[in-house]
Amino acid sequence: MKFGEIMMKKILLLTMLLAGCASVSDIDTSKIDASCAQSCTSTYSECLGKFTLFPLIAQHQCTDAMHLCAAACPSRGATAPAPPVSATQRLQDLADLYKHGLITKEDYDAKRSEILKGI
Repeated sequence: MKFGEIMMKKILLLTMLLAGCASVSDIDTSKIDASCAQSCTSTYSECLGKFTLFPLIAQHQCTDAMHLCAAACPSRGATAPAPPVSATQRLQDLADLYKHGLITKEDYDAKRSEILKGI
């Protein structure tokens, strides 16, 4: 084998290993509310579809956002309502969504204002 072929195989293997680190396979969407899971999955797909110069970094950011979104979803068929989330936590979650590029500045400002009015 030529040196170039060996290097290409190593780069390909490394890329596959790194891509596997950012995965949503550990999220069991069958256990969370169906409409919320669908919304999270849709947003995740949109996030992955954006053009970026650093696709692995973007994939990790999208995966992190998907984990946050799924964690905020109620359980499927939950009988008891979830405890209320504090305004501080809602603001932090909103900031995370904006930081990961999942919502626009206008959406962020509008929702932030809404949360602050409810305090």
